[in-house]
Amino acid sequence: MIFNEVLKFVDEIVFDKTGKHLDSLQKAILRATWQGEKYSKVAQEYHCTKFHVGNVASNLWQLISKELNEKIHKSNFRATMERYQISNFSNVFNLGVNNCLKGHINLCSDNTHSPETTQKLFTTQITNENNTPLPKLDLRDAPDIKKIFYDRSTELTTLKTWILKHRCRLITVSGISGIGKSTIIRHLIPEIESNFDHIIWRTLRTSPPLSVTLKNLIEIISNETEINLPNNTDTQLSMLIEKLRDMRCLIILDDVQQILSRGDFLRNATQTRIAPTLFLGKYKPGYENYGNLFKIIGEIPHNSCFILNSWEPPLEIFNFTDNDSAVRLFQLTGLTEKVAREMLKNRGLLDEEKWQELINFYEGSPQWLKLVGQTIKNLFGGSVAQYLSYQPLFLCDELTNLLQQHFQRLSELEKQVLCQLSNQPKSVSVSQILEKSQLSSPELFQTLLSLERRSWIDKNLEENQTLFIVKPIFIHYIEQIINRC
Repeated sequence: MIFNEVLKFVDEIVFDKTGKHLDSLQKAILRATWQGEKYSKVAQEYHCTKFHVGNVASNLWQLISKELNEKIHKSNFRATMERYQISNFSNVFNLGVNNCLKGHINLCSDNTHSPETTQKLFTTQITNENNTPLPKLDLRDAPDIKKIFYDRSTELTTLKTWILKHRCRLITVSGISGIGKSTIIRHLIPEIESNFDHIIWRTLRTSPPLSVTLKNLIEIISNETEINLPNNTDTQLSMLIEKLRDMRCLIILDDVQQILSRGDFLRNATQTRIAPTLFLGKYKPGYENYGNLFKIIGEIPHNSCFILNSWEPPLEIFNFTDNDSAVRLFQLTGLTEKVAREMLKNRGLLDEEKWQELINFYEGSPQWLKLVGQTIKNLFGGSVAQYLSYQPLFLCDELTNLLQQHFQRLSELEKQVLCQLSNQPKSVSVSQILEKSQLSSPELFQTLLSLERRSWIDKNLEENQTLFIVKPIFIHYIEQIINRC
């Protein structure tokens, strides 16, 4: 049977690369892939998550791809194995005639080709290798792929659709720290990398000038170093756009919030009550030309895609975003209750009847739930009920520091409105806020928009009215850490 021979072949590849033979889960993945079955079926049989199966499978495809010098994935695994005979493998992949694919694989047994067909298949493969090489990856600034990745299938599907089907040129993934932005983007790359010539991940954590970022991108895409580039950033932008037209590149810019202003920079403007301004999305002095980069990437047609990963979106994003635009905003929220419960279960927490309360308070944030989970294990032996019984709730230093960083980015007006909303027992309307505020209506409207886009407040619709409320953990932070402002 062909599959048994393929299984032996893959087993030897894995053994050569890792020193271990295929385990039962890896064999089940190969069998399911060969039979056209879904990973979810394997996950059900082995009592693990679909994404754990996907991660194991991804490692298998990488090992096979390196051995065969061809991009292998779930959708082409069987076809690739079936279309080569022993001679093709030994010639194309340089495994040697005596090895005969290590003496095991014989792909002719159930699918014999004539000599003419064999030659045609061999020629087609060489052409494909020349025309569609593996993408050049530069992920030096990217985080490692997490071994445990909780279900974000809906979010991944949305991003894949925007990038591959809608051909979006600029996507911003925004959300509060710890919500999982970088993790999702990192897990997205293996699923779409075959569609790109270059994939580059760069962080703006150290706030590099635009000229430095442009020079780095141009050098990587050009596969050259020390290019003599003009000092004029407009000319550099033009050069980059031409390269993004010539090749299809996926470029991730991480930590974009580091080049955006904090609320402190706008304090003078708000105190003198000049024309109201949208508080988020403005640039630090000297970094305004990044806005020109994002504007050009969104406006001008090209073949590539930029993903901006940020706590808050740059202002340019809102000038373009709509359902038909090549520019999109993806504001990431927490895990679903089902997935969050799976996470708490894996961390060994007790009192399942209290988990929903914990999940709601921590907004389903993977990082926040991980931090509080460790606290509950250390202090209460895993008892969620005991942790929740102590009021006010204890926030560990790691989480308090994260919240403080976000709070410090707010303008004075944002802090003022947050404090006012935090004292309300339930959601309130714009008119109710204005009644108890000294702000003008334009100032309040801009402040509410800014707070929502920074993920500090939620809104809901009741009886054709939009109501606003501060998220529970932020109310707690303001009351306990900031002393009600």
